[in-house]
Amino acid sequence: MATLRDIKRRLRSTANMQQITRAMEAVSASKMRKSQMVALAARPYSVKALEMLGNLGETTKDHWLLAPYRDEVSGAGFREHQSDAIGLLVFTSDKGLCGGYNSAIFKRVESFIKSRFKNNTVELIVVGKKAITYFKKKGYEISAEFTDFGDYIEVEQTSPVARLISDRFKKGAYREVWAVYTNFLTTLKQETAARRILPIELSFIREIVEGIIPEYGRFAKERQKQLGGLRFEYILEPNPQEIFDTLLPALFEVAIHHIILESNASEHSARMVAMRNASENASEILETLNLSYNKLRQANITKELLEVIAGREALESA
Repeated sequence: MATLRDIKRRLRSTANMQQITRAMEAVSASKMRKSQMVALAARPYSVKALEMLGNLGETTKDHWLLAPYRDEVSGAGFREHQSDAIGLLVFTSDKGLCGGYNSAIFKRVESFIKSRFKNNTVELIVVGKKAITYFKKKGYEISAEFTDFGDYIEVEQTSPVARLISDRFKKGAYREVWAVYTNFLTTLKQETAARRILPIELSFIREIVEGIIPEYGRFAKERQKQLGGLRFEYILEPNPQEIFDTLLPALFEVAIHHIILESNASEHSARMVAMRNASENASEILETLNLSYNKLRQANITKELLEVIAGREALESA
């Protein structure tokens, strides 16, 4: 049976833990809002780039990022050969204490490989220390790994990820490249998503740009601003195809950047919720411990009174 000293020690340690979880909840909430603001700040470039792509016309569709394999007739602009390997880009966190954020990604990746690519060679490109630790422990081969991007990253910091997979795709190392990450919907709701990112479909980039804005909250009003806009006639230099060839890889880098920003916002949101739940659990434990402490203290007082009364009665009867 626990003594008063034991309960006091548990009360003190639980109260200290509650202070830590409340502080971590506040920090995560601040970082989540900042991540959303960073993502929204980068959105106008993507919107205008997509608008420009739409105004370039239908003639600028010949690019290796769009093509599943080399065209034997024309040949120009397409990949040299095709492999049966699948590239799988996985996004997790560098740190823990974020609830089921990482475990949901791991489950999605394993089920995705077994259900869709069980007959294909799958090469993992992972972002985040938790993914590196997990997949190495499970015996998966990791083709490339990236860590320590930070909370408020620029496109220049994330572009190595996009360039690595696009270069391998261009050389024919992958038939397709998919990304598994956490899609930020609201502060309290995130979902794991699996999307094919190569060969590029412009609808994929459009969905990424539209998905930057959460469904609810202070930034939700931005959803009223539609992508695209009016079509204009341009004088293009040097020519539409060269502009397209420059703009499409840049847009792909921005799409990967936005995926990482969404993953960051989801991570901070998951950690905020986890720390809030931990703080609430600590409050319940403190309440239970206080009740146990008061009951035990009252029992000790009653026992001492009974001993005093019994001693007095023994003296009077002697």
